[in-house]
Amino acid sequence: MDNLPNGGKVVIVDDCFHEILPLINILNRNAIPIIYFTGKASELPQKPMEGIRVFFLDLRFSTNTDAKTIISNACNILNTVLGKNNGPYLLIIWSSTGKEYRDELEKALEEKIYRPEFILYLSKADYFQTKDSAAYSLVDDIEKILTDSEVENAEGIMKKITARVIADEDESEKIFIPSSMDKLQQELYDGLKNAGLLSLFILWENTVRNSAHKAVNEIFSQIPKSIPTEKKLPAMAYYLAKNRLEKQFETVEEKDRLRAALMEMNELYAYFYSEDVVKLPVDGFLPINIQKNTELVPSQAKFNSWKMISPIYKKDAPGNIYEDKSRLFQFFHLIKDYNNEEKYEEAARKLRDDERILYIGVNVNGECETAHNKYPVIRVTPGILIPCDVYKEYESGGMLKAINKAGDYIFHEFDSVEYEGKEYSLLFNLNQSTFLCKEELEDIQVYFTLHRKYYLKLRQALAADFAKQGVDLYGG
Repeated sequence: MDNLPNGGKVVIVDDCFHEILPLINILNRNAIPIIYFTGKASELPQKPMEGIRVFFLDLRFSTNTDAKTIISNACNILNTVLGKNNGPYLLIIWSSTGKEYRDELEKALEEKIYRPEFILYLSKADYFQTKDSAAYSLVDDIEKILTDSEVENAEGIMKKITARVIADEDESEKIFIPSSMDKLQQELYDGLKNAGLLSLFILWENTVRNSAHKAVNEIFSQIPKSIPTEKKLPAMAYYLAKNRLEKQFETVEEKDRLRAALMEMNELYAYFYSEDVVKLPVDGFLPINIQKNTELVPSQAKFNSWKMISPIYKKDAPGNIYEDKSRLFQFFHLIKDYNNEEKYEEAARKLRDDERILYIGVNVNGECETAHNKYPVIRVTPGILIPCDVYKEYESGGMLKAINKAGDYIFHEFDSVEYEGKEYSLLFNLNQSTFLCKEELEDIQVYFTLHRKYYLKLRQALAADFAKQGVDLYGG
């Protein structure tokens, strides 16, 4: 059962612990950790969890058989445990009710943010048998004593005693049928198989975790045996940081060394991950037409945003995108009438007055000089965030060229990104590099930061622009 989550992302909710023991045994044999809740409101997590991929849920927590009550309780449990940020998961109904409330449950979950991708129904009746319990004789004796003693509210007291003594308030004790263990395991296996690509993504998450373990173990194993045990992990961190920082290792602060060690670890991890991910058994999920739902997936701009930008930043970090209230960006070779100074100024003025266009500057400082805090200024390249539909408006109106026809100085190699619900083109003028004093940064808004890969791509374009060679106009 390799397609079950191996990172503690399986939840079981059932008020009768002995009725989940067969599930625990199966999961334990497959090295799958679980998170267990009784279903009582006071024992559910204080804040919703994330990344749960398999959820076992009992539906009956009392003798109440009213569908509305049962479904409402199930939804409350799912909402409390999963919340809105959990992501896709498989719901397995593990209950004596079997498929009795199937229609009501699926209708109730249809529009919920915690709606499962797939629901599997397993009836406890297929795996448990009932037998008379000596507990009932004891309950009868207690009830007779309370009645003979004319104890006040004897009926209410007996209900509580019965609920505590007799499992699931049934009329007889439930005993798991040992011979049904293989059947239960097969049902789980088939359910995961029917869950389709959800199982594939569970496998991917497992691969991510396994690759992280491999990376740590492999690097740790390279530490010489002569180093004392208590110094092995510091030696590992030193090895990683030194490998990344090289000559700068001695000049940076301890916290920057630690961050460098983690960044180096991240790059080494990618090697192990790429080796493992190609081994995923995708053949078991074919044939599937992965194009058929393209109209339902996020826009390309949204996808690009996940890849390219992060809302987390430090004020002076390379790649930061700052607000530029001075609106420095010039549209050289973007405005069609660039060679006509009067028409260019008229068009540029109209563009500068358009509040839909965000004027920005990008921090293009080197990582080294930032880490060493060498200078009181940062290098900045002016740019714009222009909504894609606004650009098309000016292009169709004859004012702007097509983006891919922009001149050399305009950096336009980034795909459109989504920012605050709108799709933007991100453009920079490489010929306008300037600087900002660091003390000014406290009063400047940071929109987001470019991920390192894209920030470095922009720096490479700047370096190439500076290094261009032309005719020596000033030679003798």
